[in-house]
Amino acid sequence: MTYTITEFGGLDGLHNNVADLRAETFGADTNIVDIDLNVWTRTLEINLTGFLLTMRRAIPELLKRGGGSIVNTSSLAARGAAIQPAYGASKAAVNALTGHVAAAFGRAGIRCNAVVPGAIATERAKSLTAQSGRNIEDFYKEIRARHLRSHRDGRPEDVASMVALLMSDEGAWINGQCINVDGGWI
Repeated sequence: MTYTITEFGGLDGLHNNVADLRAETFGADTNIVDIDLNVWTRTLEINLTGFLLTMRRAIPELLKRGGGSIVNTSSLAARGAAIQPAYGASKAAVNALTGHVAAAFGRAGIRCNAVVPGAIATERAKSLTAQSGRNIEDFYKEIRARHLRSHRDGRPEDVASMVALLMSDEGAWINGQCINVDGGWI
């Protein structure tokens, strides 16, 4: 962020898009009874505290310029799932932080929203699926079978388009929202 501020004279927006998806964390995020507390702590450090720290650094810079936009990447897992309780809890907390920033800094011109992606066909998703011993095509076939409202898989550009809208002047009247980008899954 310091480079951006120095090189371009300030900051107009922030897209927080991070999660620890390594096999030793995400892959070990099993269930609330068996999860190793180190996995829980590491997941919250990256997926939640990381968001807090970047927003903490960005907000004063956005205020200097009269406002701006913050977009956080959450997940449908924030609604709860049978697996990955640490990941889901971290993303639910990101939704709460999103609402806090919108309420606390909205009058100062800072908008804060979250995109909430569903299953998105990415290279990383393929890698994670392979690590779990599953075939990616079978995984997405299962997703499509349960997905009653869309004719295709989600794509990274679907999420990017929503982020671009929320960062732009066209999204100026959108604040404090957690917007599903899931092809109608929810």
